[in-house]
Amino acid sequence: MKTLFHPWSRSLGLTQSSLLCATCLLLAGATQPAAGQAIYTTKFEPDTFLKDTALAGQDGWAAPGILSPNAAVVTADKPRQGQLSVHVLGDDLEHQDFINAASGGYYDAIGSYRRAVNHDTGHAQTVRISAHVRIDGPRTAFGQNFFSASIAGRAESTLDGEPSSASVGELAISSDGHAYAYSGNDFVPTFLASVPVTPGKWHNLAVVADFATQTSAFYVDDVLLTTFAWEPTEVYTGVLLRGAVLAYAAPDTATNHKADYAASYDNFTIRVTGK
Repeated sequence: MKTLFHPWSRSLGLTQSSLLCATCLLLAGATQPAAGQAIYTTKFEPDTFLKDTALAGQDGWAAPGILSPNAAVVTADKPRQGQLSVHVLGDDLEHQDFINAASGGYYDAIGSYRRAVNHDTGHAQTVRISAHVRIDGPRTAFGQNFFSASIAGRAESTLDGEPSSASVGELAISSDGHAYAYSGNDFVPTFLASVPVTPGKWHNLAVVADFATQTSAFYVDDVLLTTFAWEPTEVYTGVLLRGAVLAYAAPDTATNHKADYAASYDNFTIRVTGK
């Protein structure tokens, strides 16, 4: 089902986000990050984050209240490096009837954790959203996307003259042992490309959004997977609203149970790369 209104990736308060964006830009003035500089970066370490506490509410991270806001927890369990990382246990992802209905049973529970940056690219910069991501749990058959963990970005836009936003791409690791690139604008993802990955190991995922050409490139462990063009019906303002990490679970079956899975994230960075 194709839609430009995506309840688990669009802001639930777009007008508020737009006002925040405008305020942020006025305050930033000429100090916006240049090529090679980080807009936001974190390793979720204890100088900023509190162990065994929900990610939402720390260092500008937020989560919609209807999308398992407390499931993402800063933890010392299996960090990629340093002392801490972020875990989402599958059993903590909360079933929502509207998710199951909107996706036709493809998804049953979703966790969405966002870091607003409201960065004005001037329609000229390329921005790289990246993180190290892993999933743990039983491997499912190829094409059986039972549990996944992803990174994503969202850009400010207008649609038919009204304030809007659209994904600049989403890249996920699936329980079937593949990484998948997709637009992030559909209730059920249409995979654009995939590559085998190893569950139970960390992988470096990156979505590289070119605001000049309105295209995004997807990288898995620093290898280019594919590129795609953004939604042609949206008129983009040149502002990157946020980056995010997400976790998805399908409905439980006789053999697959979300309680058997976990998603982990570390080294989350949004950086201007230039061109």
